[in-house]
Amino acid sequence: MYYLLNERYRLCGWEKLPYAIIDRKYGRAQFVNKFILDTLEMCNGKIDFSIPIITDDQRKLVEQLVKEGVVSECEKGSELKEKQKYIFYNNRYMNTVHWSITGKCNCKCKHCYMSAPDAKYGELTHEQILKIVNDMGNCGVLRCTLTGGEALVRSDFWDIVDGLLEREILITQIYSNGFLVNEKFLDELEKRGIHPEINMSFDGTGHHDWLRGIPGAEQAVRKAFLLCQRRGFPTGAEMCLWKDNAGSLRESINDLTQMGCRSLKVNPISDTGAWKDGNYGNALSMTEDEVFNVYYEYIDSFYQDLPNILVHLGGFFYADGGEPDFYELPAVHIYENPMRASMCVHARNTMYISAEGRAETCMGMASMSDEFQNQYPLVQEMGLRDCLVDSSYMKLIDTRVEEIIARNEKCIDCKYKSLCLGGCRASAMMFHRDDVLAVDEMTCKIYRDGWLTKIIDKISKLRPEAVCYGVEEYLKVERSDI
Repeated sequence: MYYLLNERYRLCGWEKLPYAIIDRKYGRAQFVNKFILDTLEMCNGKIDFSIPIITDDQRKLVEQLVKEGVVSECEKGSELKEKQKYIFYNNRYMNTVHWSITGKCNCKCKHCYMSAPDAKYGELTHEQILKIVNDMGNCGVLRCTLTGGEALVRSDFWDIVDGLLEREILITQIYSNGFLVNEKFLDELEKRGIHPEINMSFDGTGHHDWLRGIPGAEQAVRKAFLLCQRRGFPTGAEMCLWKDNAGSLRESINDLTQMGCRSLKVNPISDTGAWKDGNYGNALSMTEDEVFNVYYEYIDSFYQDLPNILVHLGGFFYADGGEPDFYELPAVHIYENPMRASMCVHARNTMYISAEGRAETCMGMASMSDEFQNQYPLVQEMGLRDCLVDSSYMKLIDTRVEEIIARNEKCIDCKYKSLCLGGCRASAMMFHRDDVLAVDEMTCKIYRDGWLTKIIDKISKLRPEAVCYGVEEYLKVERSDI
């Protein structure tokens, strides 16, 4: 009996993670052991699994792989495609690159962290950008999300898209302000056989124009959402919160739901970039308690409306109105060995490349000082592989929770440290500028001021059947003395 790895899958490995099977459809890596990898390599149409040298364990494994749709029985001599054969990438694993392909924009947003209306960071040349695309393929990057500035203003946007697709890098999201999301744009995506999520900013019903700095911005983004809905493209949204639009949260979420948007992430505006330069913070920024009160009050509306959208309220609350019996507390993390966990699981799997080409943990770092950012490598100069082998960037994302805890006196004896893990690094730097190992005051406040208990108690009354992973662990710690 002969078997062949199904075309949807390929085999590869990286430094420290040498055995993996890749689901090419979704850009996912499943890490396996050497025995499984060796057996999968034998599913090449050339090895007869009925011969005595094949062990019973190998036969049982193949039977299971057939049931799972990973391999299929085939005729002798069937050929495995070259791109499915095992390849080793001599760098560390990085699943996704979140990429600001330009620092230019066609809006004049009052809160822009990178001052895109003035193109502070510009954009890389055509040659530099395509070199990074090639590097991504050579390093085994599986997914890419494209953002800006405004990603669609790049003149070579489709060259970037085509380069990624040629290297089998899945484009999962394209971020836009919506002005250039039109029939022609969606036609070009469909022509390439892809339907990435189009993620667009929506900063509150009746308030969007003011923040975006252009009259008609809300009308334009609404038109873009409805177009994507009609054409069958998934959409997501991000909403920045400030004093004037905080009261529109419920209406905005319900409006987005009606426009077919499937997810919304909400965060308060940080006092950086254009917001700081415009001196808007004193009058319009919200305190942590003001933000949390808005989130807390909205939970009542969420369970009344049950909007068919996934709502992510910062580090406070996460739930999908289409599946109301489940919710998450983003500030609670459950690990078997929490002190040895990566300081940011997201950053360990997703690299952010800034408009100037700098390798960073996330977009939040790009709002820090130039002096801080200059510590980290420019991908177009160092090369992506070297960034993922031995660089200041790699050292940072390999930092463990125990280093953050040891660095901050208020964390050392805190009973919540095994659950908060020091909080979010980007959030921490909003309070302690340029200090990537500082305390995340927002997460700290969520724990120390009892917000998690309030959320749990509220939901237990609004939706008694709703369950949340990590609640029992949190309540056990909350009721302890230390």
